[in-house]
Amino acid sequence: MVSREEALAFVDALFGSPEEWRSPLIRYRLSSDFQSDWKEEVGNWLKTAERLSFLDPLLDRLIKRTKRGTRSVGVDPNDRRHSELISELAPAMIAYYLSGTGWQFKAWEPITGGDVDVDLELEAPDGRQVHVQVKAPDQPGLVVNHRSVDGENDERVLAAVLKAAEQLPRPGTAVNLIAVCANRTWPLSGEPGFLVTELVGSTVQRGSVVSLPRSRVGRFYSTDWAHIAGVVVLDYLRGVDVFKYPCTVLLNPQAARPASPDWFPRGRVCQFDGEAFRWIRGEPGDEHTLPDGTKLDERA
Repeated sequence: MVSREEALAFVDALFGSPEEWRSPLIRYRLSSDFQSDWKEEVGNWLKTAERLSFLDPLLDRLIKRTKRGTRSVGVDPNDRRHSELISELAPAMIAYYLSGTGWQFKAWEPITGGDVDVDLELEAPDGRQVHVQVKAPDQPGLVVNHRSVDGENDERVLAAVLKAAEQLPRPGTAVNLIAVCANRTWPLSGEPGFLVTELVGSTVQRGSVVSLPRSRVGRFYSTDWAHIAGVVVLDYLRGVDVFKYPCTVLLNPQAARPASPDWFPRGRVCQFDGEAFRWIRGEPGDEHTLPDGTKLDERA
C-alpha cells in the first residue's frame, strides 16, 4: 500500500486526463472528489500490478477495451466500458488483497488462450500452489422505485462461477479457486445465499433446527466439482470516510485438493468440519441460508 497522494498520482500518470475517456461514468469517477477513495484504491491495485510485474500487459488490455466509445448516455451505472474497466482491474484487486494477507504472487495469466484459463498463479500462506480464475460478472443496475433494474443479477453471477469451474484445470497439481468481484451496489459477500444454495445445497428447517439433506446437496458434492477447492467472494465497499474489503469464502468439503480456512485471515469462511458446517469469523448476513452448526443429514 502506498500513500494516498502517490496512489492518485499513479492513476493520473497511467490513465491520463479524465477527458480522454469516452465513458461519462469513467470520466466522473476519475475526476470527482467524491470518487477519490475509489481512485486511490485503483492506484493501490495498479501499484501492486507494477510491483508484481504484470502492470504492462494489464494496462495495455485495459486501455484498449475501456477507452472505446459507449452507447450509455450520461453517468450510467451500467455503462459497458465501466464494467469492462472493473473486470480488467479485478485480478489486480484480488492480488492486492491476498498479497496483503500472507500470499505470494507467482504469475499473471500463466495458462490462457484455450479451454483452460488461469488468471493468477499464487502461493498460499502455507506454500501450496494455487490457480485462480477471477470473475467480475455483474453490474449495479438502475434504481427504480427503490429496486435495482438490470443489475444485481444472481443468474449472471452464477453463470460466471459455473464458467470459471470449467476453465480451471483438471486434474492438476495446484489448488483451484474461483474469485468473484461481483460489481454490485450491495456487496455479494454479505448476501451470498444463492451461491450457498447452488454450491453447498438447499437446507431445510424443522422447528429451530436447520439441516442439509443429502438429497439436496449442491455442486460441491458433484464429481465435476472435485477440482474446485472453493469460491472466494471479495467486494470493495465504500462508506463514509472509510472503505473495506468484505470477503466471504465457501470451501468445497469434497475437493480433491482442498484449501485451508487459515489462508483467509480477514474473511468469513464456511467449512465442513466432518460433523457440521461452521462459519469462521461469523456468518455473512441473514440471507445465506446456512447457519453455523448446520448438519449434513445422510438419511434424507
